[in-house]
Amino acid sequence: MPHRRTTRLAAWQKWLLTLSGSGLWLSGAGWLLLHHFGQKPGGFGPEMNPAEPWMMTIHGFFLVPALLGIGGMFVVHVPKGWSYVTQRISGIGLCAALAVLIVSGYLLYYAGDEALRDWTGFVHWAVGLGLPGVFTWHYLNKLHRQKRAARNGAKIGRS
Repeated sequence: MPHRRTTRLAAWQKWLLTLSGSGLWLSGAGWLLLHHFGQKPGGFGPEMNPAEPWMMTIHGFFLVPALLGIGGMFVVHVPKGWSYVTQRISGIGLCAALAVLIVSGYLLYYAGDEALRDWTGFVHWAVGLGLPGVFTWHYLNKLHRQKRAARNGAKIGRS
């Protein structure tokens, strides 16, 4: 019997995305807390918390496997999942949020203009903090679709 591709992510992809996504979220939230609430008074005004650069190093470390996992999703999960109309909107929302994070992260790293960096930083952390909510929305849509299909007696694959 030939292998049938489904929308379901492989176990290694789930682990890769879960671990890297969690690492990105925790290191980003940690940096945000340190940056806004962890500064120390210094001789010339507030000083950066010494752990801030480490949070960014950790953030960059988790970025590489996250990008690999996201790229892997676009090979099978997204094209095959397009047929699930009930999950299409949340999937588009998840892809859009990831695209905003990737572009804004790139701009934060390479943009030199402070006004652009300030605006981009706000967009990056606002979307980043909200990303678990968008993912949860997408996942709950999957569960809802599976329950509805089970009620209707349809045979569906796990995705």
